[in-house]
Amino acid sequence: MILKVMFVGYFPQGYGLGSERNSRPRRRFIILRSEGRRMKLIYTPVEFRSRNYIILLIILACLSIIGFIFFVMSYIEGHHVFGISNRVPWGMSIVITIFLIGLSAGSLIISSLTYVFGKEEYRLISRIAVFLAIVLIFGAMVGISLDLGRPEKMWRLFMFFILNNMRSMFALNGILYGGYFVISFFYLGSIFAERAGWTKKIGILAMIWAALVHMGTGAIFGFIEARPIFFSPIKPFEFLVAAMASGLGLLIIVVVSAFHFASRPFKKEPLFSLGKLLLGFTITLFVFVSIDKLTHLYSPYREPTLWLLTGPFTWLFWIFQVGCGYFLPILLLSHPRTRNTISGLMIASFSVVIGIFFERFNLVIPGTAHPMPFYPGKIEGMWGLTGSYTLTFIELLMCLGIFSMMGLFFILGLRYLELLPFIEKRKNTEDK
Repeated sequence: MILKVMFVGYFPQGYGLGSERNSRPRRRFIILRSEGRRMKLIYTPVEFRSRNYIILLIILACLSIIGFIFFVMSYIEGHHVFGISNRVPWGMSIVITIFLIGLSAGSLIISSLTYVFGKEEYRLISRIAVFLAIVLIFGAMVGISLDLGRPEKMWRLFMFFILNNMRSMFALNGILYGGYFVISFFYLGSIFAERAGWTKKIGILAMIWAALVHMGTGAIFGFIEARPIFFSPIKPFEFLVAAMASGLGLLIIVVVSAFHFASRPFKKEPLFSLGKLLLGFTITLFVFVSIDKLTHLYSPYREPTLWLLTGPFTWLFWIFQVGCGYFLPILLLSHPRTRNTISGLMIASFSVVIGIFFERFNLVIPGTAHPMPFYPGKIEGMWGLTGSYTLTFIELLMCLGIFSMMGLFFILGLRYLELLPFIEKRKNTEDK
């Protein structure tokens, strides 16, 4: 199907929403289709006016404040209020950090379909994808600060070549994360300014940088030879594919929900096309994970992988990661009765996001709970025993506070920024 984009006039901001406050002109995009229809995309803020909107904002704000209060408590009391220990040093804050980084990188890469590759049918999701990526990476950085213990010293992470060992993957990722923030803001700014040339150039840089960001996060784990369950040369690529799948899944959920609650019409065909892309990413991810696990099972140091597959965390792996994250979405997105339905697409997207969250959980918690083989075949005392991890109430509320804060920022973005298009279809007539 051939698409053509034309700028053919101006419409006032707020057109179609009953808003008369905003009169600044906005460009009108008309996409001409060969079958005789045209579609106008007019970006306007969403005029939320219902009582439910105010209630939702209050709930999210309260949860964010509660999360901050418990963060202050953890800062005063120390990390012993978490479920972590010397044997399981990474907890839920690390899990959600790498999960959110992947969501952000995947969402930003998907935006390049329009701004880099010129796929105009995906324009209705591209602007919101960039803003969502910024909100998610901010939440990820907050998650890192929860795990630092001394968050006021977070600035030291960005003292490159001065206070950091630049041979460390953590130091290299500091460069990637800092650059990602800056590039993402410039990318969104060029989109709002409607500078197509600059947007494409910055979009290419943003796409490459986003891929490096999550590949670098995967390298943090894949380059740790002391942890056999982590050590893998394909781990950076596995993380990249997981980011694409989870980021696209979340973007589909957010876009459909935003259009629904804003009571704006939207075209379903681009979303069904994205569903096919999500199916491809999910199958590719399943192949990468299978190769990773089979390689570790073949290794002499297979005990950590066997412990994950058959030990106390086996139900999280087989039910949530494999069943919910891979098999269910593949089934829904390939079955003819569900692949071209919004309900099937939404369930598949939810399944992918939940499954990849547990993929991150199964990497961090069981991966660090199993003892390292310091002296293979020898008794090592307590350090030779498997560790345990229990999510504490404080950790739960802190993580809930992060998600609430991101939800609050995103809803306010919809309210005050021109992120969501108002779509109007008309029969093709001669333009004046």
